[in-house]
Amino acid sequence: MSRGRDGLLWVGAFSYWTLQGLAASSEAHSVRGVSWSHALLTDGFATALWAPVTIAVVYFGLRFPFDRRLWRSRLALHLGGALAVSFFRATVIYSLDPYFHWYDAPPAYTAVLEHALLYNPFIYLTLLGVAHAIYYAEQLRLRDTQLARAQLHALEAQLHPHFLFNTLNSISALVRRDPLGSERMIARLSDLLRETLQAAGREEVSLRDELRTLQLYLDIQGVRFTDRLRVEQDIAQEALGARVPHLVLQPLVENAIQHGIAPRSAPGTVTVTARREGPELLLEVRDDGVGLREGAAAKSEGSGKGLWITRERLVQLYGPAHRLKLEAREEGGARVSLAIPFRTERAA
Repeated sequence: MSRGRDGLLWVGAFSYWTLQGLAASSEAHSVRGVSWSHALLTDGFATALWAPVTIAVVYFGLRFPFDRRLWRSRLALHLGGALAVSFFRATVIYSLDPYFHWYDAPPAYTAVLEHALLYNPFIYLTLLGVAHAIYYAEQLRLRDTQLARAQLHALEAQLHPHFLFNTLNSISALVRRDPLGSERMIARLSDLLRETLQAAGREEVSLRDELRTLQLYLDIQGVRFTDRLRVEQDIAQEALGARVPHLVLQPLVENAIQHGIAPRSAPGTVTVTARREGPELLLEVRDDGVGLREGAAAKSEGSGKGLWITRERLVQLYGPAHRLKLEAREEGGARVSLAIPFRTERAA
């Protein structure tokens, strides 16, 4: 169990049995006519004594849950646990009776133990059920987490070949027309792959590292488009240390270049901005290209596989705590805006 769930278990156990102790004391006072002080000392304390036992039983049940392959040994283990709890409770009650006066006359230990054996195993089984409910909830959460991570890795596995394929297409288009330019692109591609492999397995990187990787991609596109492509960056200083998904900007910029700048012959500009706004990091990629096809803004997809993969990755990483919007700009071109939780590497 995590530290937070440990704390909840302790608070829950002591709160529940304290309330049960107050209820037992109230019943003793109103039904049997026992004074409040004596009722709290006897019925209240005896009930509240279950709180530490609850903690021990739940941890024991989490450590040794029932398993189909080991059910016989686990059954024997928990029968022993029920007996141990009964002996513990009987011993504590018998030892403290001279001070708390649970019995009108000093009882025999066997009588106290007999009562404990008739009553305590049922509470043990109830607590064991609580332990198994926590155990199976943890297993379900772990399975969901592993499934989400597997889906995220599958999306990343799609993303890498996607941008590699597009980059190789750009290189192939220059091999005959500009051999020196294609050589420069291959060199930049080598650097880009090296950066990508070094970050493999990391779901998030700092925005500073992400911009460095993006620059390698832009260097490749700069060779392809020469003076037709201009890239501007407006990055707030405090945003550089924020954590972002690895390769989150590259498909957004690629989308702007491929669908905004490339289809026309005139030069175009792609602008990348990043700033913090309260608890969120806001990223934006905009271009002054040909704009969106009809219906593309409404779908927020369809303008490239990279954008679709990016959306799916954000869902896996942040759930509903993100926004991704593709829209046309009034002045021409398109804009992709992204908002994710602002977290620095140190905070994470």
